[in-house]
Amino acid sequence: MKFPRFYLFIALFCAASQAVADTSTVEQDGEIYAPVNQWQFSVALGGGVITNPLHGGKNIPLIVLPYIHYYGENFFIENNVLGYSSYQSDTLVISAISQLNKENLYFRDWQPEHLFTPFSGADHWIGPSTEETKRISKNDISKRKWAIDGGLQINWFVSPQSEIKFKLLHDLNNVYKGLNSSLSFHHNVSFDSTPKLRARVGVGIDWQSQNLSQYYYGLNEKDAISHSQLYRAHSGFNPFVSISANYELAKRWQLQGTIKHQWLGSHIAKSPLMQDDQVSSAFIGVVYAF
Repeated sequence: MKFPRFYLFIALFCAASQAVADTSTVEQDGEIYAPVNQWQFSVALGGGVITNPLHGGKNIPLIVLPYIHYYGENFFIENNVLGYSSYQSDTLVISAISQLNKENLYFRDWQPEHLFTPFSGADHWIGPSTEETKRISKNDISKRKWAIDGGLQINWFVSPQSEIKFKLLHDLNNVYKGLNSSLSFHHNVSFDSTPKLRARVGVGIDWQSQNLSQYYYGLNEKDAISHSQLYRAHSGFNPFVSISANYELAKRWQLQGTIKHQWLGSHIAKSPLMQDDQVSSAFIGVVYAF
């Protein structure tokens, strides 16, 4: 499935919401809450980057980050996530969601014209293990496609300041024909001495099925490479940590900074496509809420 350039904007939006620190929940006085039937639009202007772990891949610049939130009685939008909540209580929400899978971001070339809307088992290697034969550029293989994921999301509000989130997703358009999941914990922090400053810290881990890992990071005959360069990826885990902070400058203006760092499991880090086993993202800028 080919995506026109308009949808590349959505992909960058996906990068901003998934690859930098989680800012999808709304915070007031250190507490997590969601105002019902209210559209929330804001835009951040600044500078940032998502590092690209692939050989031949360029880092993804972040210049303008839009944020869109809407929470109805059951339907909601959180940036690139569309969802419908089938069960809701004061502490637990169970939803069906869909979102754009972010893996294909690393396989795209982000040119200046795209800056307007940035938003386990053992691995197996076949053939010689020299550095020269291991290094395969993303530009020399068959194109990876965009996938749209859908599945289950569970939000458990452990306290007014803390949230545990779990996702279990499958690609709806049968691109990689596999699963992925995520488990994360986020805690909102307020400061009595500096009430205009708020922070959000998080830790978590992503899991990728073998089919997902193989589709994006494995190498097979379709990639037009020699037999000695084939690589079969396996399922595995990618842990991460994140922190974001907002400082209120005026009624509708905030200063925002976000950092996220993720360690890539050996199931994909050992692929000849990879030049790094970690991915970092950072952004700092000013946010205007409409």
